[in-house]
Amino acid sequence: MTADDIYEKLREHLDSLPVGFPKTKSGVEIRILKRLFTEEEAEMATHLTPFPATVEEISQRAERDSKEIEGLLAKMAKKGLIFRSRKGGVLKYRAEWFVVGIYERQVGTITKEFAEDFEQYVEEALRDELISTKTPQLRVVPVAESIDHSIDVAAYDDIRDIIKRQSKIAVAECICKKEKELLGEGCDNPREVCLIFSTGAYAYIENGIGREISQEEALKILDEAEAAGLVCSPSNDQKNFAVCLCCGCCCAILVNLKKLPRPSTITASNYYAQVDADLCSGCETCLDRCQMDAITMENGVANIDLDFCIGCGLCVTTCPSDALSLKEKDEKHIPPKNALELYQKIGEERAQKP
Repeated sequence: MTADDIYEKLREHLDSLPVGFPKTKSGVEIRILKRLFTEEEAEMATHLTPFPATVEEISQRAERDSKEIEGLLAKMAKKGLIFRSRKGGVLKYRAEWFVVGIYERQVGTITKEFAEDFEQYVEEALRDELISTKTPQLRVVPVAESIDHSIDVAAYDDIRDIIKRQSKIAVAECICKKEKELLGEGCDNPREVCLIFSTGAYAYIENGIGREISQEEALKILDEAEAAGLVCSPSNDQKNFAVCLCCGCCCAILVNLKKLPRPSTITASNYYAQVDADLCSGCETCLDRCQMDAITMENGVANIDLDFCIGCGLCVTTCPSDALSLKEKDEKHIPPKNALELYQKIGEERAQKP
């Protein structure tokens, strides 16, 4: 088997996972894999599934001695190419999909060349892949101060409640902001804003990708992100394994959502913004706060394009005349119970694609 054959086999394997890794005419996806995996690592990765397995179980699949591959698997986990967990002292490894997964864990090693390849891949195939299922990997929850707490707010829509339920938290740099900076398109927004929980937090800390923080520090990061106008995007499950704090100039999700005709229809969010025209002073503060460019001024009054509003609430918290508010959608989005259920659902929807 040639080197190209090995990487194509890995591409096919990654494309079989719940979140795919589609082929392109240019072959940029193979170039990405060659930047990340050695040939030996690429071959080994094809023996992992989304379900955690011990070194002994993987060695049987690969028909290789367990002692021979133990170090290789550990090295791949440290590089963020596969996921390692530990339970009861037993190490297990599972496959990672490219996004959200392998890509985000390259935050410490990403180069300009890799960033250029990633942007090309998004344009050629990855954007369509990520919006191809009804269920997205991430959702949007409003900043706490924008919600009317006189109504019953579900725990999964309360970002502070999400943080307070976590026993292990890590924070890492935002790879989207770092990537854009490498391409000369960076911004001044806070960068150490990616929050990871539970087993993912252990992996980030153990592999030096992120650092451990307390609930208090995580809440402080939320405050700073809200002040900077970053959209709060936790994983689309009720247990939550991560929270992204995103800007519309760098975040791969938001940047590419804005290229679509009706991004609100494919965003998992339970709110939308509305304007009281009688209270609006025409100050235009909300225009700078909106990361989706959903607000324009018409005859001196703010106007919200509901095709682009994703219900983040950032415009509400800084409106000096209290003309803006969030309204609950009639049809509520109830996230899957946990990450397993989330990715099973995404996988099933992807399998049904024509």
